Amino acid sequence: MANRKLIKKISGNYENRVRECRLKAMIAKQDMLAQMTGIPRSTINALENNKQFLSSHYALIIAEVLRCKLDDLYKKKD
Repeated sequence: MANRKLIKKISGNYENRVRECRLKAMIAKQDMLAQMTGIPRSTINALENNKQFLSSHYALIIAEVLRCKLDDLYKKKD
């Protein structure tokens, strides 16, 4: 339980850049990224709108498909 609280606290300091990386990779639609990664489109949408924290598991998959660095997928909030 303590781990969950710590993750929630830390994740609040970051937002993801999945949308920016997807568009930079010239993948126009979330549906296409969902098909390429096997991640449900609804989850891609939640990630792109920062309603769901980008887990390391999903980040690895997305980075591989988009051919970007893991660091490109995260941005620390000001």
